[in-house]
Amino acid sequence: MASAASTSNIEGAVSQHIASPPGQPPRTTLNQSRKSSRVCRFYNTPRGCRAGSQCPYRHVQPQDQTRNAVNSTDTASLSDSQTLPERTKTTLSTPVPNQKPTSQLRQTNPREFQVGQLIKRFSPTRMEFEDSTVLSLTLQPSDPDFPFELEGLHCNLTIPVSYPSNGRPSIRVTNEDMPRGYQINVERGFDSLLNQSPGKTLLALMNDLDRNLETFLTSEKAQTIKIIANAGQKEKAPESAQGLPPKPLSISAPLSLAPQTPSWTPQQKSDAQAKRQSDIRQLEARMGRLQHFSKNADGTLFTIPVQIAKPGRLSTGLQQLKEVVLAVPKLYNLEPCTVQLKGVSGTEVENIQMAFEKYARAHRTTTLMAHVNYLTQNIHSMASEAAEKTPPPPLPQAPPENTQSDREKAILAYRDAGSEGEGKVIDPDRPHLKTITRPPEWDQDTDSEGGSDSSYGSDDYTESGSEEEEDQTSEGGAALPASSAPADKGIHLSFPGLELYNVELLTLTSLSLSVKCLRCKTPLDIHNVKASNPVQSSTVSTRTESCSKCTTPFTISFIPNHLHANTIRAGTIDITGCTITDLLPSVFQPTCSSCSSTSPTPPGMVSVRGDKPIQVCRSCHAKMSFTIPEVKFLRVSHHSAALPLRRPKKENLGISAGTSLPDNGTCQHYRHSYRWFRFGCCGRVYPCDRCHDAAESHVNEHADRMVCGWCSREQRFRSDDCGICGRSVIRRRKAAGGFWEGGQGTREKRLMSRKEKRKYKRPPGSVPGKKSGAGK
Repeated sequence: MASAASTSNIEGAVSQHIASPPGQPPRTTLNQSRKSSRVCRFYNTPRGCRAGSQCPYRHVQPQDQTRNAVNSTDTASLSDSQTLPERTKTTLSTPVPNQKPTSQLRQTNPREFQVGQLIKRFSPTRMEFEDSTVLSLTLQPSDPDFPFELEGLHCNLTIPVSYPSNGRPSIRVTNEDMPRGYQINVERGFDSLLNQSPGKTLLALMNDLDRNLETFLTSEKAQTIKIIANAGQKEKAPESAQGLPPKPLSISAPLSLAPQTPSWTPQQKSDAQAKRQSDIRQLEARMGRLQHFSKNADGTLFTIPVQIAKPGRLSTGLQQLKEVVLAVPKLYNLEPCTVQLKGVSGTEVENIQMAFEKYARAHRTTTLMAHVNYLTQNIHSMASEAAEKTPPPPLPQAPPENTQSDREKAILAYRDAGSEGEGKVIDPDRPHLKTITRPPEWDQDTDSEGGSDSSYGSDDYTESGSEEEEDQTSEGGAALPASSAPADKGIHLSFPGLELYNVELLTLTSLSLSVKCLRCKTPLDIHNVKASNPVQSSTVSTRTESCSKCTTPFTISFIPNHLHANTIRAGTIDITGCTITDLLPSVFQPTCSSCSSTSPTPPGMVSVRGDKPIQVCRSCHAKMSFTIPEVKFLRVSHHSAALPLRRPKKENLGISAGTSLPDNGTCQHYRHSYRWFRFGCCGRVYPCDRCHDAAESHVNEHADRMVCGWCSREQRFRSDDCGICGRSVIRRRKAAGGFWEGGQGTREKRLMSRKEKRKYKRPPGSVPGKKSGAGK
C-alpha cells in the first residue's frame, strides 16, 4: 500500500510539474514523450517505412538499438535522489533526428537512379552503347528574362558505364543556329560546374547549367578552326591524267601576260552568293525609297543618288556630281565592286574610280552600303591621294634669297594676326570674339588613308532626334572610318527641339529618373545621380539601388555631354536591372554666351520637360534660360553574343510627344479630364489627386504643371485647353444643357433642368413660409 501511495504521489507531482500555467501553450505530456521515444518497427524492414520524416516514431539503425537499450538501462539505474520530472526533462531535451528514407534503387544502382531522374524531367531519347549511355534532351531556359531567342538547348549527355564511381559525364551541344564557338563555351561551362560540385546528381548539374546558361552564351566566343579542302590539287591537266607528256612551248609564240582567272570552291561561291543577296537587300531597303534610285534587269548595276558633304572643297567639275553607278558582279565579294561617276569627267574622276576599286579589294567583308558611305565621305581625300601619284611638273627656278613664296607670306600673315590678336569682329556686342583667316597648312591632307577630314562626317556633332538611330546596328548600318573610340552602348538621353537663350553650353550635372523594375514592374524614383567625368577619372561612378518589392539590384551610371546649338544629346545612361520611364527635375549647369563664364553648381538650374527656368549670370548679370520641349531615351542596340536577342514586349510607357496618353489622360475618378498633373511635392505625374494619394505615402501638394492627354506635351496649367495642340482638356457641355456648370452654364431657374439642385434652392436671406417683402 505504501508503494502504491508513493507511486500515485510521484505521478501527481509529475502531472503538476508538466501542467502549463494559464496563458501559456500546453507542454508535452509524459505519454507523448514516451510515444515519440519509441522505435519504428517498419524502418529496418526490406520495404522500409512509408511515412518517412512524418513518422511519429524514431528511425534508428540496428546497431543504434543496442546502444539505446544500454542507455535505457543506465537511465533506470539512476540514483533515487533524481526525481522523475528531472529524468523526463532529460529525455525531452535530447534531439531526435529525422532522416529521409533512401530508395532501394538509389542504394543498389545510383547510376540508373540518376538516369531515371533525367528521363522523368526531360523525356529524352536514350541510346545504349557498350561503354556509355547517351541521352538526347532539350533544356528550355527557365529564366523569364532570358535575352536570346532560344527555344531550347539541344544537347547530347554522355554517361559512362562506370559513373559515378570512376566515369565523368560530358555534354555536346547540337543547336544548328548557334556558332560552334559558343557551343564550346556551354560545354566547358558544364565541365566547370562538374568540377565545382563533383558529388551532385545529373539532374542537379542540368539545373545549374540552366541557371548559368546566359553567362556562358554572353562570354567571349571560343576560337575555332575551319578546314577547307584545296580544290586546286584535284584539278589536273587532261594530258597528265592520261600519262602523256606535256607539249613543249613554242618559242615563236608570245606568252600571255594576262592574269589567270582564279578558281573558287563551291563553298566559297555559295558564301559569296549569300553575302551578295544580303548586301543588295540592305542597299535596296536603305536607298530604294529615294527618287532617282534604279537597277538593271539582272541586278548588277545600281544607280544611286549621293549627297557629298562639303562640296565646296571639290573641284569645279566634281561639284556637279549627283549620281553614281555601282557595279556588283555576280561573284561579289570574290570579285570587287566598282563605281562610275555620272555627269562628270576628267582625270580626277578616273582617279576616284581607281581608288574606290582598290578600297573594295582591300575590304571584302564590308557591305555595299558601307562602300557607298565611304565614297561620299572620303571623295575629297580619294581625289587628292590619286593626284599625288601623277608626276609632278618641273620645278621652277629658285627665287632670289630676299623674296618669299605666296604660301610663306600667307603663313607669316596668319601667325602675325594670331600673335597680335587682330581679326574680324563677328558681333559688335561681343568684341572679344574675332575671326582669323584659315591657315593654309590646314588645307593639306596629312593622312595617307584619306586625309585628316575623312574622320568627320556631316552630322558627327548633330543629333537628329528621330527613332531611326535605334536601327543603326553593326550589321545593318554603314561602316564609318576606323577610329580608336570605344563602341557606343547604353541609353542616349536627347532633347529634340532644345531652345537655348543666351546659353553657350549646357551640361546635365545631376540626373533624376523614374524607373521600373524589370522583374516585378514596381516603380521607383532615383534622385541625384551624379555625372561622371571620364576625362578626369578613368573609372565611372556607379549608383547602386534596389527594388523595394523584390530587392533586385539596380546600377545606374551617367556620362554627360555638352549641349549647344548643334547638339541635343545630353549624355549616355548605363542602367541594369530596371528600365527608364520618365525624367524627373534634374540639375543643369549653364555657360553664359555673353562672357563665357560657367555658373557654379550648386545651385545650378533645376528643370524638367516643358519648363523654362531663368538664371542671372554672376559675372555679367545677363539672363540665361532654356526650354526642353521633349525628352527621348534612345537605346543603343548591341550585337548578339551567340543568338539573336529576344525582342521585348512592346510597352507603352505613357508620355511620348505627339501621341495621346493612355485613355487620353482620363482615370477611374475623373472620366472627363483629359490631362495628367505633375505634383510639386514629389515631381511625379498622376492623372488626379486621388491617384497620387493611392500610390504615394505623403500628402499631395498643388500641381502647377500638366501634360495634355491628346498630344502628351507638358506645359503650365491651363483650365480649359492645351496651349500647344489647342484641344480641350475637359468635357464641355452645351450652353443650353440646363445645368449650373460652376456658373458658366445656365443661370435662369426656368431654363434649368429638374436634376439641377439650384433650380429649387432658396435665395440667401429668405425665411421659409413667408413671401419676400411680407414684413415691410
